[in-house]
Amino acid sequence: MSRDEGPRLDLRAINGALETFGRRSLDALLPPTLQSERFARWRPRGNDEARAIGLAAWQQMTLNEYRSQVGFTDLLHAMTRLGLSRDSLQTMERLTRDEVVHVELCRRMVVGLGGSDVIPGEPSWVGLDASLADPLDQVIEMATTSLCIGESLSCALLGAAAKAATDPVAKAVLTRMTADESIHGQAGFHYLASMLPVLTKRRRRWLERRASEAAVQAWAICLEPYDDVTHPFGALPYSKLEPVMRGTWRRTIAPGFQRLGLSVREPA
Repeated sequence: MSRDEGPRLDLRAINGALETFGRRSLDALLPPTLQSERFARWRPRGNDEARAIGLAAWQQMTLNEYRSQVGFTDLLHAMTRLGLSRDSLQTMERLTRDEVVHVELCRRMVVGLGGSDVIPGEPSWVGLDASLADPLDQVIEMATTSLCIGESLSCALLGAAAKAATDPVAKAVLTRMTADESIHGQAGFHYLASMLPVLTKRRRRWLERRASEAAVQAWAICLEPYDDVTHPFGALPYSKLEPVMRGTWRRTIAPGFQRLGLSVREPA
């Protein structure tokens, strides 16, 4: 990569056998409508301009999902080292695997829309908060911010994009990702329920502050202004973003925290 090319996420395969093993294992997790053979036959809807706009959107989606894949891998490793329960680790393994599947589905969308396995840009990396000395605090903080808040909001936005998509393959991909991420958000609250009893009142108050800060950060990222564009692959008008997020906060996220006795502020 030359210096003037800028950052890239390289998803190219390096070994034919490994590529085959990986493709088969992921296809086994998917319905026929989303397996690799279906994408080989896919003819995306829309004109050249719509496909170009859709390509840029799905390249960004690939970066987002890869960010989650890396972050969840770190979280699974930390939970394993802490010796959390079997069901906790099995569920976290499932969440990590989901993100691997999502990255591959996004990559297939990108290639089908005329792109390549080299995605322009760089993921906004997330991971355990290294400023926290206690590994348990690191796990609780990430479960709260990335799962309870981040994945719950992501699920709602993906669901809205799925409804907006008119291309059948894009709709199927978005619908699958929405279903997976609904479990991710739920898992976050179940993790908190299992870990909160070991927290002191002081650490609970710290967690409430950190969750409130994370919510504000999520709002700022998701509501960064952009021009509305029309394409068949899941375009979501900017005007719909905040209503979707507010509704998700009030129906899902706030009640989830309240059931656990946590007071987390809704962003202004």
